[in-house]
Amino acid sequence: MDREELKRKLFWKYLRRKKRFINFKNPKLFTEKIQWLKVYDNTPIKTRLADKILVRDWIKEKIGEEYLKTIYGIYERYEDIDFSKLPREYVIKTNHGCKMQSLVIEGHYPERNAKETFNNYLKINFAYKNGYEMQYDKIKPLIFVEKYIKNTNELFEYLIFCFNGEPKLILFGSGKRNKTVSCTMFDTNWNNLHFNYGGNLHTEEIPRPKNFEKMLEIARILSKDFKFVRVDLHNIDGKIYFGEMTFTPGGGFMKFSEPKYDRILGDMLDLKQ
Repeated sequence: MDREELKRKLFWKYLRRKKRFINFKNPKLFTEKIQWLKVYDNTPIKTRLADKILVRDWIKEKIGEEYLKTIYGIYERYEDIDFSKLPREYVIKTNHGCKMQSLVIEGHYPERNAKETFNNYLKINFAYKNGYEMQYDKIKPLIFVEKYIKNTNELFEYLIFCFNGEPKLILFGSGKRNKTVSCTMFDTNWNNLHFNYGGNLHTEEIPRPKNFEKMLEIARILSKDFKFVRVDLHNIDGKIYFGEMTFTPGGGFMKFSEPKYDRILGDMLDLKQ
């Protein structure tokens, strides 16, 4: 797909999803600027880093392999997985998109339809699933099995929004494993900003994570060469794990709990840098 065709498709997609015209010449909103980046800043390195397997070597180079979760195996088909060699708990994932995973915990077995589900996942070109996220287009789909990590029965996520190489906001998320998703945005001083997109706002107080400054340092290193990227990390009692590099969160169509934040985040992103 050439640039002009991509631009046309995103124009109409944005109109349908956001009920407004996108301004590619002078974007102001964060969601507009994510669409602009899709058209004018889709570089090959983003494809490498969007691949959950290939990104690992880059992470080793940048911050060290101690921040990576253990991988037990990589497979071209679900049938290739030798479950007899796996521990009692693990996560089955694909490398080429989002929300394509399955937990196996407490000695249980994979879901009965897991083979069909994952082999269907492998047929998906995620670039076209949620709004022309072309960094996923050339990724070879694979399945991998990863170590299961948790804090108590939940895995907290710290999604660090980095603008022009500087972390500015952290979306704290919880509940994905029990399907009661909550997320709340914080600034880099861990002040609760009381807004989000998707899920519920946390009603309880969220403690500042251990090694928080180290998390920001990691995000700063990993985001250095990008106008925008969300660096997703986990933190288990101060032990930091890399999650993924997210260049187009929500496909750039997120609905903020208050619309004004679309412009506030947009003002943080300088496309001219």
